[in-house]
Amino acid sequence: MLQIFHVPRTRSLRVVWLAEEMRIPYELKPETFGQQSDDFVQANPVGSLPAIVDGDVAMGESIAIMHYLTERYGPTPLARRLGEPRYCQYLQYLVAGEGSMAAFLNPILATQFRAPEDQRQNVTVDLAKAIFLRRVNALEPLLAKHDYLVGDFTAADISVGFALGMGTALGLEAQYPATARAYLERLLARPAHQRAASV
Repeated sequence: MLQIFHVPRTRSLRVVWLAEEMRIPYELKPETFGQQSDDFVQANPVGSLPAIVDGDVAMGESIAIMHYLTERYGPTPLARRLGEPRYCQYLQYLVAGEGSMAAFLNPILATQFRAPEDQRQNVTVDLAKAIFLRRVNALEPLLAKHDYLVGDFTAADISVGFALGMGTALGLEAQYPATARAYLERLLARPAHQRAASV
């Protein structure tokens, strides 16, 4: 059975959410920051969340895990495949949710929780916020036409939705365009997200 190593409100939420959407049976393996289990470190020696074990497969990158799950347990309407309409758009936003969005929030998080009080506002934090918010604003033309990034809900929305939620936790939601705020509300209201967020 698929095992998902998980800490709430971390990138492992993406994996749990996708498993819930796809109705993939899984075993949740709760972890604690700074006290990683031996099984977790064996699955992902980098020591960062998420991590999965699925038979002989062990992985530790959330977007790669999402792609693996849609391939391994698909086909699914939550993924587009090469040759299908909007495949390239799907693939772009699946990756962009981390590479172009959530990754830029890491310096803000690290500074907020680890830097001395008088160093929490700095050029790096300001630049990271500006880059993230440019990416959020770039979603507006798509979200003005469709409820979801590729038309119908897909794993790309989970990827981007997690990034938007992370930005919200950092107090950036007030700077999102109205379309992005409404989009995030739609995502958070999905029953599979609510189940994933409750574990």
